[in-house]
Amino acid sequence: MKEKEWQKFAVQSVTLLAVVLIISFFFMEDIMKDNGTNGTAATKNMKTLQELNAVPSYETSVLSDEAHVKKRSNTYIQIPKSAVTTGAAVYMTNDYMDSSIRIVINGRKDNVFTTENIIRYNNGKKYSGKIKPGNKKDILGQLDISVSRLKNKKYRINIDIKTRKLYEPVLYETYDAYYISLAIPRNIYDKIVVIDAGHGGIDEGTVSADGKYYEKDYTLFILHELKDILDNSDIKAYYTRLDDIRVSKPDRIRLANKLKADLLISIHCNASDAGDNTAYGVEALYSRQKPAGSKLNNRKLAETIMENVADNVNNRKRGVIRREHLYLLHHSDVPATIIEIGYMSNKSDLKYIKRKSGQKKIAEGIYNGIMEALEWKLLL
Repeated sequence: MKEKEWQKFAVQSVTLLAVVLIISFFFMEDIMKDNGTNGTAATKNMKTLQELNAVPSYETSVLSDEAHVKKRSNTYIQIPKSAVTTGAAVYMTNDYMDSSIRIVINGRKDNVFTTENIIRYNNGKKYSGKIKPGNKKDILGQLDISVSRLKNKKYRINIDIKTRKLYEPVLYETYDAYYISLAIPRNIYDKIVVIDAGHGGIDEGTVSADGKYYEKDYTLFILHELKDILDNSDIKAYYTRLDDIRVSKPDRIRLANKLKADLLISIHCNASDAGDNTAYGVEALYSRQKPAGSKLNNRKLAETIMENVADNVNNRKRGVIRREHLYLLHHSDVPATIIEIGYMSNKSDLKYIKRKSGQKKIAEGIYNGIMEALEWKLLL
């Protein structure tokens, strides 16, 4: 073979080999996708879960086998991957105020999805299909499925679930299924607190003298400052509202009582009678109602929160006041207090309530009070 012909043959061989390698790469990628071993979708799913559900990082791990899921909780929901279809993303949102969970399958190839694909396990017993009225052993009290078509001609499946109890749900992915592990919060968290931002929605609460500033807004701002602190601590916190919405008093109490929380802290702003702008300072309200199963009394909790907030914002300690007629305090089964963080009718108090730096200091004071109260609870 002549030298030019040899060079031509060598170039053709290398080109052919490169084409074969490229085809093999795409072929193997398709096989991996068909077998559900492509890690990209799982990573996206878990990132979405973390953003939407704000669960601790250890709960977002993709586990490799079913035994790990069963070890954490013997109460769980299973969705086989055969019911999801390759390439679809699965994520979950949790509304613990009404014990509801939404599971979303985004990008399913067809619109056929039935209740038979929602398999429930409760202490070893298996349930599937429609919920039978009166069957209280089934962990679900309500199950609804809705389907919508996406622009890419695929489908989004919304699975709306209401559980009979308040659970802490965690989404897991294994090689053959998705699992939602359901645990009673009190069984997995040592410290639980419920934080309530007073008022909300059409309930404005106290209004400043000039009519520009509303209590409902500033209690929410302070709650978010406190949330930033609590969510990075060893305390599991639940919040009655995170937006400007109206939450009924029974719903606020029901959350704390269902959770058997260690503490319930309700954030409020104070105001004096019309025309009186002299009253100022921090105070807390409590009830003589005895919390069930807790040695920490409400007065001690109120004093602890009030003192820590007043110290942190360098304001007057007005003390604690007994209020038996207030719904939140009277119906709470857990230690509870309403912290009045300052007077919106007073220029000086309103000034630090309005400022982000002031809101942060109030939140820090509440957090310090929570930590001290939890220590008292352990010592008693």
